[in-house]
Amino acid sequence: MRALPTSQAVTTGHGAGRRLGGWGVLLFVLALLEEGVALAGVPLTGRAQHMVFSNAQLQTVAAAAYDLRLQALRRDDKLDRDPALVERVRRIARGVIGQAILLKPEAAHWAWEIHVASSDDVDAYCMAGGKILAGENFLRRFSDDELAALLGHEIAHAIAEHVREQLSAVTALKPAYAHLDLEGVIALLDSNLAMTFTLAPLSRLQELEADDIGIYLAARAGHDPRALLDFYRVLGGLDVGTDFFNSHDTAGQRLRAVENFVAYAEPLYRASLAR
Repeated sequence: MRALPTSQAVTTGHGAGRRLGGWGVLLFVLALLEEGVALAGVPLTGRAQHMVFSNAQLQTVAAAAYDLRLQALRRDDKLDRDPALVERVRRIARGVIGQAILLKPEAAHWAWEIHVASSDDVDAYCMAGGKILAGENFLRRFSDDELAALLGHEIAHAIAEHVREQLSAVTALKPAYAHLDLEGVIALLDSNLAMTFTLAPLSRLQELEADDIGIYLAARAGHDPRALLDFYRVLGGLDVGTDFFNSHDTAGQRLRAVENFVAYAEPLYRASLAR
């Protein structure tokens, strides 16, 4: 999940202390939230979240943005052009979504959609409410096992309601933001670059959480989590140091975390084969 320009603001992962180590310090933004807002918890990790906006609000905005994106792609003849590829990603995603619903039962009632774009500016994302869009060129780079984990990562962001959490966190940053509605917060994020720097620690925590949950979902769906390690090892070879304002950790740091998640998920994968 990237920082939150408008195009991604409505998109998009045990015990939290044991799995994620000392990441509590990165929740300083959430510590500023006012008392009395809704309390939620991340599936699998159990990390507490404070929410201001409702899930229904965010899903309404996400569905409208997703429909506009599909309309534009359809108009340009760039939507679902390869039936075999569309069926491949839907087949893999269905298995991962089934596991996601076991973690978050209310997701069974979401209007899940999965489409493929013939556009170089699309990799893969899952918007609030289960609206998935993936790019043709992105999909063709990965094996089924790798793709399951990567789709799992994006689906994890959705079931963990990470975007809702970030949008809610904005309202606590300054008294002037406390009474902004959802559209006002999205507009603020779209126009205020400094806001992405402020939210970067939370974004990094959410990325690790989505890796953790995504690998878990893929393994439970019958995909070998070890397949993802080669992908992250390539990224690790490109590691050029830590950027505090990056929403992701350096690739080497992420690889080390993923290695731990994969080790935990391997027995789950083996158990899935016996079902």
